[in-house]
Amino acid sequence: MKKGIIPAIILFAATGLAAGTAAYLYGQAYLAIIRIGVVALAGAGMVLFLYAAAQNKDSLPHDNGGRFARFTAFYLVALAAAVLFPLLPESGWPFLVIFVVLGLLSNQMIGVAAAATLLMISVLLGGTGQASLFFSYFLAGTVGIVLFSYLDEAFRVGLPLFSSICINLVCIAVNLIMLGQTDLDFETLFIVFANLLLCVLLLLVFLRYFSTNIIGRDRNRYMEINDPECPILVELKQKSKLEYYQAVHTAYLSDKIAKRLGLDDMAAKTCGYYHKIGTLRGENSWEVIEEICRDYGFPAPAIALLKEYTDRETALMSKEAAAVLFADTLVASILYIFSKNPRAKPDYEQIIDAIYDKKLASGILDKCLLTLGEMKDIRKMLKEEHLYYDFLR
Repeated sequence: MKKGIIPAIILFAATGLAAGTAAYLYGQAYLAIIRIGVVALAGAGMVLFLYAAAQNKDSLPHDNGGRFARFTAFYLVALAAAVLFPLLPESGWPFLVIFVVLGLLSNQMIGVAAAATLLMISVLLGGTGQASLFFSYFLAGTVGIVLFSYLDEAFRVGLPLFSSICINLVCIAVNLIMLGQTDLDFETLFIVFANLLLCVLLLLVFLRYFSTNIIGRDRNRYMEINDPECPILVELKQKSKLEYYQAVHTAYLSDKIAKRLGLDDMAAKTCGYYHKIGTLRGENSWEVIEEICRDYGFPAPAIALLKEYTDRETALMSKEAAAVLFADTLVASILYIFSKNPRAKPDYEQIIDAIYDKKLASGILDKCLLTLGEMKDIRKMLKEEHLYYDFLR
């Protein structure tokens, strides 16, 4: 988080300052002001620690790893809302939106920690100290984060949105019952349903932004760089037709394997195309490949996969890396045979079996997440593509 040191300082200081100032303006006692300020700063510190740890481990989804300033910007907006929520009826706080958005802009754990910190500030500023109020919004928000955290390129939001709104309604209702409001009047019901409607509208607005500018941006970028006529691939073709065609065929088979196993086919295809792109700058090391990836704006999942595959100091663990390994080895083997004898008629099934056995025996896949059944499925799929291999002549 070296590049995010200024946003980190702003997030930490703003949390404590906003909570303490709001407590003073709400007329709370000095000890209460100190208590709220300490709780707010502790929560902010926890958020910063979790974000730094996740960034160091590359465990942030989408492009969140390099977008801490974006996370901080929304956090500050949510912080401003949190200190104003005590002015509203408790059943009208739209915390579901805050939980979901913070979770999508970071990861599940960070989203829960950040939103819970803001929720605690609102509850303490309200002066109620009700555990049921915190728990109801915390439970609904946490479930919302979990439901929305599995969004992919298909971006099917209907079920997560409906489910999270229903759970939010149940949690608010339970909280009202625990408060003893068994006789719900029209005003209370109006506030509850206004809260739910506001959550739906705000979530739809944010999800549209998220789809277009975060998930959609990666999809569009993948389409550009995975085009065989992409300028950097054309440059590779001009330098070495052999490297270019090996990359094209490796990308094709990597994509087929990934789709067969339900993996990240776009990242696998990108790795197939660019795992030797470092040769353009004289050395196919990870450092050179990383520089090219940064220069051309590769999506984060593709960069992570290329690092795993080309930096052989680390063991192959992801299924996508294994898919590229089998595709790359098979294409290289067949191209080598045809380079020696263009009229050769190799036994493709025998070659595939030999590659399969050799990779298993080498230990390179010992830590891989592939199951034995998936490995067999890869071998079966590669054999089904036997007619394609003649195009490698």
